[in-house]
Amino acid sequence: MTTIIITAACILALVMIIYVSRYRYYDLNRWSGVLIKWADDNGISRKRMPRYDEKTLLNIKELDFSELELQSLPEELCNLINLKKLYLQNNNLKSLPQNITNLNPELLDLRGNNELQLSAKQKTWTKKIKEFLSNNPIKSN
Repeated sequence: MTTIIITAACILALVMIIYVSRYRYYDLNRWSGVLIKWADDNGISRKRMPRYDEKTLLNIKELDFSELELQSLPEELCNLINLKKLYLQNNNLKSLPQNITNLNPELLDLRGNNELQLSAKQKTWTKKIKEFLSNNPIKSN
């Protein structure tokens, strides 16, 4: 009887692992597709943001989106958990994605985004960034 219970538990655990891994792959596939489409639609070169495959995106450590006249950033950018440097200077950003606080960058450059407004949570988050660059007072929304 004990052997049957242990075997059933192992089979259930294996089924759960397969289910979760497929869900995570689908989720990765979905958000990475949105991020890649956004980059293509905004004329962001492959040199600035590699697009080899979905898992490559997860390993990006630095993005330079400076001087691209961007007005917004996709929420999916917040999934790049290994991102350490994000250059966004001289764009037309009015806000940042709400979940950007999930990132833990060492450098964030927001200079030249004169209309940018941050939430209170985002303002607190910027204080934790080792090298936060902004040449204008960030407004709270």
